[in-house]
Amino acid sequence: MNGKKESSNTLPAAVRESLETALPRISNELAARELWVNRFTAADRRKFDVPWPEVWKKHNNIIEMWHIARGTPTSNACIVEIAHALGFINGTQRESLLDALGASTRSGLPSGGRGRSIAATPHWDNDTKKLSYRNQTVRKVVRPKQAYNIVTILNAFQDAGWPHRIDDPLVGRKPSDDTRRRDISNLNKGLRKGLLKFACDGNGTGFVWNKIEKPKSKKRAKRLPR
Repeated sequence: MNGKKESSNTLPAAVRESLETALPRISNELAARELWVNRFTAADRRKFDVPWPEVWKKHNNIIEMWHIARGTPTSNACIVEIAHALGFINGTQRESLLDALGASTRSGLPSGGRGRSIAATPHWDNDTKKLSYRNQTVRKVVRPKQAYNIVTILNAFQDAGWPHRIDDPLVGRKPSDDTRRRDISNLNKGLRKGLLKFACDGNGTGFVWNKIEKPKSKKRAKRLPR
């Protein structure tokens, strides 16, 4: 990853235009600092060997920063993810562009794979306030202003690409703060049962999500003929 865009000549004109519009909006120190301070998790920042502002002096490239922090493999996909993280495009636009780039996170299969694809990770759309998993809507936040903490947690998972664990995005809370447990309890109460669940990480600093495995049905033993 050297910060240069891979060839876009084969992409649809609308996709090229979206990438070309997003690139200058994210390619500056102000955007990079916003990414570092408010979008990257503590785990993301630990992947760099220097603190801010030395990070920008060393790399001077927001695409390379994103690649190091999140591991997104191509420059074009990095542009899309950064633009989404910084609020320049919404969740629907992000998925549409990633689909066109063959890098969609909604599918357990590569783009263009045959058969019905099943989402390997959840997807939170902050515009519609819907959480989807395995091609199903599993949670809708009806009153987002009253559920600010839940929305913040789901936004943090989405921005991080749905790793197993994230740091608590609601800064300033102590490890013993019971509101963290109440947030997770309220989040789980509204979930469609039997697909996934959220939990505190056990040390009072973050959250985890887990898919719910369906128990394997026991095969009946074949009866021997008498």
